[in-house]
Amino acid sequence: MMILSRKTLVILTACLATHILVAQNQKFGVAIDKKEAAPNQVVCVPLFAQGFDHILSYQYSLTWDANVLKYDHTQNFQLPGLTATSFNLVAPNRLLVGWADPSGKSQSKPNGAALAEVCFKAISVVGTRTEITAGSEGFHPTAGGAEAYNAQLENAWNPNLSVAGSVEIVEPNATTALNDLNNKPAQAFQLSPNPTSAGSRVSFTVAQAGQRLIMVTDATGRTVFEQKITVKAGENIFDIPAAALKMKGAYQVSLKNGQEVSSQVLSVQ
Repeated sequence: MMILSRKTLVILTACLATHILVAQNQKFGVAIDKKEAAPNQVVCVPLFAQGFDHILSYQYSLTWDANVLKYDHTQNFQLPGLTATSFNLVAPNRLLVGWADPSGKSQSKPNGAALAEVCFKAISVVGTRTEITAGSEGFHPTAGGAEAYNAQLENAWNPNLSVAGSVEIVEPNATTALNDLNNKPAQAFQLSPNPTSAGSRVSFTVAQAGQRLIMVTDATGRTVFEQKITVKAGENIFDIPAAALKMKGAYQVSLKNGQEVSSQVLSVQ
């Protein structure tokens, strides 16, 4: 039998206490970017992870001044199962955001990792500004409020970890014109099935025929599939081969049209 000295026991006890304290202090929040926009410009504001450690589900609201910004769309979803339907406009100045891991296993993201982008049209005049905040406003009393449950089924939401973003209306210039171009989605598209255990199908509709690029990258950023396709006006369907999705995990599927790009996360189980 191994006998530990008192000094060793003290060190082990201190380490265990520190581990428990760190685990208890791991909390969840949302950091929102700060942007500028010219009048009538569509600007996309990234949402970033804070304390995203083994999170199973979350819900919160986003609130802004509806006299300054008008909600337009969401894009660049970076979580399995997070889609445009995860964002519900319940008032001119408020979105309710809800997500649950479709695998039921929880997800982790480093601090600062992008989760999605919320896009607004600037409808006010130069010099006006609005904050964009994450919180519990807008939920029905029976639906609770802002919360985030981890793999231990603990509510990890901590309002002190959430960082408010903002949009300021500025004079138009070359930079804001370029940002306006880049913030327009290449083309809204759907992935089906998602999650998948094999291949998946990309479906989208365009107004004009032309060229598109479909690219799939794995969790390390490595390109596993890339193909230029010719699209027709109307509905288009393209199958991602199962051979490109050999490993389980999250893949990013991007649909590009010149400088414009839309991306979604595909979960392979």
